[in-house]
Amino acid sequence: MHKVSTTLAILEHEVSELRLILERQAGVLLDTPSDLLANLVSDNIESQRLNGTAELLDRLRSSDAECENFLEPLLDGTTRFFAHPEAFDALTNRVLPELMGRKSSQDPSHTLRVWSAGCATGEEAYSIGISLCEAVNGSGGDWNIRIVGSDVRREALKIAERGLYPEANLAQIPRPLLQTYFARVGQHFLVKPRLRNLVSFNSMNLVKAGYIGRFHCIFCMDVLSRFSKGQRAALVQRLHLYLEPGGFLFLGEGEKLPASTVTFDPVKNISYTVYRKPRASATATGR
Repeated sequence: MHKVSTTLAILEHEVSELRLILERQAGVLLDTPSDLLANLVSDNIESQRLNGTAELLDRLRSSDAECENFLEPLLDGTTRFFAHPEAFDALTNRVLPELMGRKSSQDPSHTLRVWSAGCATGEEAYSIGISLCEAVNGSGGDWNIRIVGSDVRREALKIAERGLYPEANLAQIPRPLLQTYFARVGQHFLVKPRLRNLVSFNSMNLVKAGYIGRFHCIFCMDVLSRFSKGQRAALVQRLHLYLEPGGFLFLGEGEKLPASTVTFDPVKNISYTVYRKPRASATATGR
């Protein structure tokens, strides 16, 4: 069948089913125009030499990896360093002083664990690492920093793990920090080991329940808006569980917490609001 005819058939019969599968399997609400989705379906059928759309949809239903591969070209796989300056200002000037002061008096291990959920190509995770390193250096304490970056896009994670970025991508980083945490490689900059060793990257589908430990801060920036209403509430409940009592949840500017059975206390820092898990949550919920 000619590709134009295939596309028309997909538009009429199967794009809506495709959207439902991707929402159910990956939690992604696609606003991609139907004709572009139909073309992508046709390309996938042709490149994989499948028998038709039904076979592709069956593969998507049964395999997270197939969904991830299909979504790769549809989702923005890059971010910028310090892309949310107001959130990082809150991290540096409000959240870290509270956490470090609290842990200095209560936790001799001096461990700080942060999760960058939906880290794309890693810029956010490394930005968090720079912020924590600078705060720790100023405190004079012996801190153990652990940062986890996760994303559903494996190709984006490969870039994150490599830690090599074009010079233009680092425009937001002041020169002293650039010299401290990056090494020039031609027209690119490579993350130095002192920063790279703080961060581990994992492939993770946020729709699927998967426990990766407890964190003092979770960055989930510009992620909730891609999920359906029910999946947003379920994700927020899991993020609440993954936070230590008194830990902080960072969302993108303009994003709001959905209605949920869990409680967060909003903490205002100038024009940005970060959400704190009540310190009594562990006792109150039995977690």
